[in-house]
Amino acid sequence: MALTNWTAEQWCNGGAALMRSDLPLARRMLNQSVQLKPETSVAWFNLGLALHQQRRIPAAIRAYRQALSLPNAPVSNVLSNLSQDLLLVGCFNEGWEAYEHRLTDPKYDHSFFKSHLGPAWDGPGDTRPCEHLILIAEQGFGDTLQFMRLALLLQRQGITTSLFCQSALIPLLQKQTDLQNVIDNCPISIFQAGSRWCPLMSLPHRLGINQHSIPYKSGYIEVDAKRQSLWRQRLKRKPGHRLIGLHWQGNAEHEQKIYSIGRSFPFQTLRKLNTLKDTEFIAIQKGEGLKQLNLEEGMHFVEGHEEFCKTMEFEDTAAVLANCDLLISSDSGVVHLAGAMGIPCWVALRWIPEWRWGLSGETSNWYESVRLFRQTNNGEWTNVFDQMIKELKS
Repeated sequence: MALTNWTAEQWCNGGAALMRSDLPLARRMLNQSVQLKPETSVAWFNLGLALHQQRRIPAAIRAYRQALSLPNAPVSNVLSNLSQDLLLVGCFNEGWEAYEHRLTDPKYDHSFFKSHLGPAWDGPGDTRPCEHLILIAEQGFGDTLQFMRLALLLQRQGITTSLFCQSALIPLLQKQTDLQNVIDNCPISIFQAGSRWCPLMSLPHRLGINQHSIPYKSGYIEVDAKRQSLWRQRLKRKPGHRLIGLHWQGNAEHEQKIYSIGRSFPFQTLRKLNTLKDTEFIAIQKGEGLKQLNLEEGMHFVEGHEEFCKTMEFEDTAAVLANCDLLISSDSGVVHLAGAMGIPCWVALRWIPEWRWGLSGETSNWYESVRLFRQTNNGEWTNVFDQMIKELKS
C-alpha cells in the first residue's frame, strides 16, 4: 500500500514503532496521524512522547493535554508523562497534582492503611486530627532519600512521623538522621489515636512544595564519624592525593523506560579522568554495573577499593562518601545520598534529564552540594567529561 493511502491509525502505529530507531521520522508520521484524525487520543499521546524525546517539552505538554481532552485516552500513561514534563519545566503545583494519578495503579496497593485509617492524609487542610503520620516510601532508594526530608519538615511542625521504607535504608536512616521512627513493616499496634497515613511522594502536593520552598537543601543525613574514621583507615589513600568516588550505572530495569533511558554511561567513559594528577578513585558502584571494572585497566584506585566493593551496606557507602573529596556520578540513587549528606557531587546528565534536575543550569533545586553537567547532544558524553576534567585541572 502506498504511503499516501495510509490511514491515520497506520501512520500512528508506524510512528510509534519508529520511536526508538528514527525519532524525526516517527514524529513526522505521528503529525500526519493527528492531522488526518485529530480526535484520536493515542496518536496525540505518542506525539507527546516523540516531542519529549526531541526535547520539545512545552509542545509535548500541549500534546498530552490534547490527548486527555479526547475520548478513550490512556489516562494513566498520559498523566504520568505529563506530570514529569510539568515538573521538568518548573510547573510544580500542576505537576504534583497530575502525579497523584499514579495512586490509581494497582501496584500502589494501600488497602491495608485505608481499611484501618481511612483515606490518605490530605495535608494541613485535612480536618481530621493528625498526631501521628505514617509515610509510605513507594519507589527507588533515591526517591526515598530525596523526599524523606519532608518527614523532617513535618516533625519540625510538631507532627510525629513514622517512615515505612526499604529495609536496606533503615540502619542508615535510624542512626544518621533525625527521623523519629523508621520501619519496614506496619503492624496494627503502630496505629494510635490520631494516626493518619500518606504516600511519601504525595507530600510535595499536600504541602505545596515548589522550587522556592524545598527544605533542607544543605543536607539532612549526618556523617557517622566513627564509621568514617574506620573507612579512612581501610582505604589508605595516598597523602596529598584527592579521592574521587565514581558511579556510572543506575537501575538498569528502570532505564528501560523512555523517560529514563540513557541516564547511565559505560565505565570506559571515565578513563579520561586518568589524566588527573595526584588523584585516586573508588567505585561507589554496586550491583551489575560493577562488572564493568573487569574490562578496564589503568585507573588509579585507592588501596582499600576491593574491600569496599564487598559491602552492600548504605552505612558503609555513606562513610566512604564522607572520605571522598568529590563524587562523580550518573543520575542515580547515590547522588541523593551524597546530596543529602552535603557531599560535593558532580552529576553527568543526559540531554533530556529526569524531571528533578530541570532543563538547564548547573545548580540543583534539591541539593546545595550537587553540581550538574549536561549533555549538549543526545547520547554524547564527551563534552560532559571534558568539562569536568577542565574544572578539576583548573
